[in-house]
Amino acid sequence: MGLQHRDGTGFLSQRSSVDSGGWVLVMMLALIVRFYDISLPYFWTDEAFSALVGVQSPERIWFHLGHDVHPPLYFLILHAWMSVFGEGVVAIRALSALAGVATVALGVWLMRLITTPRVALLAGLFLALLPISVRYSQEARMYTLEGVWLLGATIALVYWIKSARNRYLAGYVVLMTAAVYTHYLAVLCLLSHWLYLVVLRLQRDETLHYLSRPIWWAANVVIVVLYIPWLISLGNEVFLNTEKLKTGGDIFWIPELTIYTLPSAVWKFLTVRNGLEFASPLYVLLPALVLASVAWVGLKARGRLKLELLLVIYVLLPVLIVFMVSFGFPIFVERYMAFAALGLPMIAALAISRIARRTRALAWVSVLLMVGVQLMGLNTIYKQQDDLDDPRNESMYPLDNIVSRINESSVAGDNIIVDGAYWYYSVAYYNRSDIQPRLYQAPWDNSTDNRPNGYGASTLIYQNRDKVFLDNLVSVSPDTKRVWWVTSTRLADDENHFPGNWQCVFAQGVGDMELRLYMTSASAGQTTGGCSTQPPDGHEYALHSIGLKTISPRHLPHP
Repeated sequence: MGLQHRDGTGFLSQRSSVDSGGWVLVMMLALIVRFYDISLPYFWTDEAFSALVGVQSPERIWFHLGHDVHPPLYFLILHAWMSVFGEGVVAIRALSALAGVATVALGVWLMRLITTPRVALLAGLFLALLPISVRYSQEARMYTLEGVWLLGATIALVYWIKSARNRYLAGYVVLMTAAVYTHYLAVLCLLSHWLYLVVLRLQRDETLHYLSRPIWWAANVVIVVLYIPWLISLGNEVFLNTEKLKTGGDIFWIPELTIYTLPSAVWKFLTVRNGLEFASPLYVLLPALVLASVAWVGLKARGRLKLELLLVIYVLLPVLIVFMVSFGFPIFVERYMAFAALGLPMIAALAISRIARRTRALAWVSVLLMVGVQLMGLNTIYKQQDDLDDPRNESMYPLDNIVSRINESSVAGDNIIVDGAYWYYSVAYYNRSDIQPRLYQAPWDNSTDNRPNGYGASTLIYQNRDKVFLDNLVSVSPDTKRVWWVTSTRLADDENHFPGNWQCVFAQGVGDMELRLYMTSASAGQTTGGCSTQPPDGHEYALHSIGLKTISPRHLPHP
């Protein structure tokens, strides 16, 4: 047995074997829940965009992201990662999964600086199961990597204010610079650190006046200077072409605020569902409990440095700023604040430790309640039924299976046409044939606004837009004998104006998607409604999955 001591929570702590064993179990749990079924959801459009940007050279990545709405660091790291581990779904998503595991380790580290080892371990358990973290640990996007940088920067800040050693502030500069090069809203974490230092500056103890130290201001100037290269690139492209981004739907797509925005955000952080399916009392209860815990921990912050208050500000300030800004310019999307949600499990652990001083029974009930809510969220993730992004459900959108069918059955001279930009990059990612997929999008209101303009997601196809993009089907080469048509069943055929010499010989719906095969012939009659569900000419046309190979850059036009 290890040495026992009372840790202030009412629980007996045992250092040595108990703490180290618990640490190992928490990290194993974090790994398991993040890699479980990580390959199942199809690579939706944002992930496919990440992969197709990642195969570009670093120079081209900087160029394309300069025409998009994201900073470049995640994509540059992804480029290096893919060059080592490959370009399959699991390999690409593993970068995010491991970053998600790292946030658990960093969260425990931060809590060890704030509270006792036992409470830090409880926070690690909650972090390991945090649904929004698990969700984005299984997606090829930048949100968990952003959390790594920001938790690391927060730890560096705490070490600096505890020791005043400048090497920790140098680490802070590196980590915070990496964060803002990963996602723009990381700057809100920087503001939360400033607000915390303002609170310390208001104390009478002059040794806490870190805000008055020139080295702090110099560190922030260095962060700004290091960010200037990207600001110049961004300013030259995006800020001068806002209308082009707006036209392509890359900005201004976020819904306006409602009375449900904030409470539903809490539900999504902890369950990945908006909670609106529950009765009003239960719907309000979870956000109310979370708010009470945050307020309790913040107002009762103890100690000279009040580090619990730092956690509270880390969570609240970004969410509230994004909420207030969204009254004029909607940007309230939960994944943008996933880094702030990482503070909720830590605050929950602190609140439960205080409850334990009064009644251990209620503390255990609180632990079980927190774990139960999070397990409900994990179940939702594995069923692919979350409310965080557009649908990723494999059974409804089996684009990997659909494109696998094309890979196996296409022949030289075939065309692959994707009906709608939303599905295009997913098809391009899964395509292993030698055929360049083409994008069909009917004109909007008899204008040309539907055409790729080189900004937002269309940056990848702009250089070869005349070869890739179609706004009418008559322009398809008359030498084409067969056309593979990938569409959503929700899109109306009467908007597509199929040429009279196209004859649909096969169609199979899978979930909310449909794959068709058209034969083209100058002598064919007018297309009749509906397609056969039987394979033509006795060939096997059943959809089935095949193993993924590697992405070939030839499937994506390079400027």
